[in-house]
Amino acid sequence: MIPGTIRTEQASPSAVRRTLALLWPHRAAMALALGLVAVHSAVPGALVLLIQIVLDRALIGRDPDALLGVAGGVVGLYALNGALAFGRGMLTRRVGQEVVGALRRALFDALLRQEPAWHRGRPVGAQVTALTVDVEGVQYGVSAVVTLVQRPLTVLLLALSAARMDPALTAAALVALPAVVLPVRALARRLRDQAQAELEGRGRLGGLVAEALHGHDTVVALRAEPALARAFAAEDAAWRRLQLQAHAARLLPGPLVELAAAVGAALVIGLGGAQVLAGRTAPGELIAFLVAVGLLNDPLKALAEVPPLLQRAGAAGAAAFAVIDRAPALPDAGQSALPEGPLDVELDGVAVDHGEGPVVAGVRLRLPAGARVALVGPSGGGKTSLARLLPRLADPSAGALRIGGVDARDLPLRVLRGAVGYVPQEPALFDGTVAENLRLGAPGAPEAELRRAAAAADALAFIDALPAGMHTPLGPGARRLSGGQRQRLCLARALLARPRVLVLDEALSALDPAAEARARAGLRAWMAGGLVIEVAHGPGAAVEADLVVVVDQGAAHIRT
Repeated sequence: MIPGTIRTEQASPSAVRRTLALLWPHRAAMALALGLVAVHSAVPGALVLLIQIVLDRALIGRDPDALLGVAGGVVGLYALNGALAFGRGMLTRRVGQEVVGALRRALFDALLRQEPAWHRGRPVGAQVTALTVDVEGVQYGVSAVVTLVQRPLTVLLLALSAARMDPALTAAALVALPAVVLPVRALARRLRDQAQAELEGRGRLGGLVAEALHGHDTVVALRAEPALARAFAAEDAAWRRLQLQAHAARLLPGPLVELAAAVGAALVIGLGGAQVLAGRTAPGELIAFLVAVGLLNDPLKALAEVPPLLQRAGAAGAAAFAVIDRAPALPDAGQSALPEGPLDVELDGVAVDHGEGPVVAGVRLRLPAGARVALVGPSGGGKTSLARLLPRLADPSAGALRIGGVDARDLPLRVLRGAVGYVPQEPALFDGTVAENLRLGAPGAPEAELRRAAAAADALAFIDALPAGMHTPLGPGARRLSGGQRQRLCLARALLARPRVLVLDEALSALDPAAEARARAGLRAWMAGGLVIEVAHGPGAAVEADLVVVVDQGAAHIRT
């Protein structure tokens, strides 16, 4: 079992720009946050000034009034600093969450638009991870914007404070910083690749977990727990290595900046100390200068983190944009309408090819409105491939499928799928109540209508036996129900939508003969005048069918 993943894209400049563009709808909140940041940036410079005053005037000059004023100033300064930090932090976090929510909604919509074949090539776990976890990375873009405003302002104000005291010492303190720029840029490029690899590793791990838990019955029946545990341990170890590598790339800029700052501080101590000994500089001024140089360390380190933050945000955005920008293989561009009344189906030279040669080819059939049609034949012969064409879960690779005389590709998908119901062999029920599941294709249907559809599908008796009847929660996948019960609920849901063509892909295969007979009787009454096409292996569908279509070895013909 080797899961794949959603392919992420490089965090290209365009991806970074698009990620940052998500902030534009929140420009007012960001402007307020940046205003708070600007005020917040002045706090370290004010602290340097207070230190100089306390040393030169209060302690060396022995001025008790200055000492008292400075003490009050320190308390007020830190109170202001805390309030600004809290307000800015909450504001930027809210903006970040709004941006993540907008991107997550767009990604979810894009995932729903993709054709079924696209989803079959990607594990559900990887897609869930991309949707719920990976998109959180775009918040780093908010952090990068705030850092790009706050830290340069802080550096500028501290540098001005230092330059006011001694321009020559200020130049000495900053002399080593340009040497940091090139290594930091190289590390940012490395982090781009590491961020992509980390996202892919997390997707692979999520895919493996989803597959193992979804197939848990098979895993335990085959005693495959040790093999799955080993596979999980290997993927987890690989992901942790990728995390460590990405973390190392994020941490390295900090020590480089600290080293440059240490070189500057050493020069200041040597040159400034000589000035103090010569009597050209007051001791308090030198200490305040050293504090200013020390306070430069944090904002400079934060500035070195901006490229990594942008790359992490861009990598998360690029993965989402790759799906959002993808044009589905089943475009919804139709403008035609269906005629009123019963609908017939015509297959004109239809071929289906999944990329490994045609499954069926040259199929020419006309299925009249109101008929009961059974598609029979050996497994792998192409029955399901033909059935999936009707609700346009796939398109023919050649030929045309017409419904009511209209090419299915010329119909809006909502119009087509409103007229064509589809029930697969594997029931798809969701974590909600019975009523919520039934109303999925017919929102707002009254409960009386739900009960009629359930009765037609032979589901009403067991629904009424549930603890809360129609309002009983089914839980994830409705696993509390039997396979036959789940199939009948899916049939009732399809009937409730009032389709004019109904496609059943072995949708009654889990029913016992008596339940199947009751469900067929209800189906026949409900779909009177409608076309029912059933893929079947059992004899029930063929016995009741008006037409039996044999699908075998790539061909289809009506049995006479």
